[in-house]
Amino acid sequence: LKEATEVAILNANYISKRLSKHYTILYKGKSGSVAHECILDTRDLLSKSGLMVEDIAKRLIDYGYHAPTMSWPVPNTLMIEPTESESKMELDRFCDAMISIKSEIDSLMNRSEYEKFAKESAS
Repeated sequence: LKEATEVAILNANYISKRLSKHYTILYKGKSGSVAHECILDTRDLLSKSGLMVEDIAKRLIDYGYHAPTMSWPVPNTLMIEPTESESKMELDRFCDAMISIKSEIDSLMNRSEYEKFAKESAS
């Protein structure tokens, strides 16, 4: 049980580290570590893009993942709780999916900004 707990915590911290360049991570300790879950703060991203946290969760389903806990304990966040049985390859595949989704959202926002700029320039 102790080893399973340690591996689950290690997995959550691995995900936190990989995704921290793309998403804000909530509830990190003084050392920058998370507990057994990693909470992705998507509030700013969602407000700027006009998307909802459910849109990210549904996109994760397209990648073959069950949607994570949404909006708990903080509204418009995603709580990722990897188990001790997840392989590094599976953790990387999940992180790659989340990074890809963030890239898709960034592209959507850039396209929206361009379209807004083009409309303003044409007037």
